Order: sequence, then C-alpha cells, then structure tokens
Amino acid sequence: MLNRKYQDGMTGAGWVIVLGIVLFFMFMLIKLTPAYLEYFSIKSSMASVAEQNVGNSSTGEIRRLLEGRFNINEVKSVKASDAKIKDITGGRALYIKYERRIPLFGNISALLEFENEVPLN
Repeated sequence: MLNRKYQDGMTGAGWVIVLGIVLFFMFMLIKLTPAYLEYFSIKSSMASVAEQNVGNSSTGEIRRLLEGRFNINEVKSVKASDAKIKDITGGRALYIKYERRIPLFGNISALLEFENEVPLN
C-alpha cells in the first residue's frame, strides 16, 4: 500500500537544483546579450553602407562611411579598419570577422565568434 502523503511533488533540494539551473541561464543571457546586440548593430551598419551603391568607391571611402555608422551605433568592439573589402563573383563585398571574450566568473570566460559579409552594389 502506497502512502500518498509522501508523493506530493518535488522536494526542497529538487527546487534548489531547478532554481540554480534557471539562474545560471539567466546570468548567461544577461552577460551575453550586449555582445549580440552590438553584432546586430554591426550588421545593420554594414548593410546601410552597402545600400549606398558604394561598389565602385575606394576602400578608404567605404571605411569612412562604415566608421560613421559605427560611431552613430556606438560600436566599440571593432573599428572600420577591421573590415575587409574582398572581391567576390559579381563585384566586391564588405567582410568582417571578430571575436569577443566575455568574462563570466573567476577564470571562466565565454568566447563568441562573429562573422558577416555584405555584397556591395
């Protein structure tokens, strides 16, 4: 015969474990979100420059336009000089690849790798 009194749900230790897991993922979300928001700003800036029909412009002019967008969007992780102009089939493309290292706790860090390429018109 089973005693229903002892089968009512999770124990206190179970709740502590679940709460610990939820808090860990919330902590990770809070720490990593700014890096992803900045990446989306970088992508937006690159797309904005590409929309201006700069396919035949000089590399310096393209980087100057990109630097202006980075200043407006308060991008601090990369500079316009980090962006490469590379030849692709049908023209040129604006390309950037970078890493962000975010300290989490103690000597543990998260390494995020970002990469974006936008064809220039």
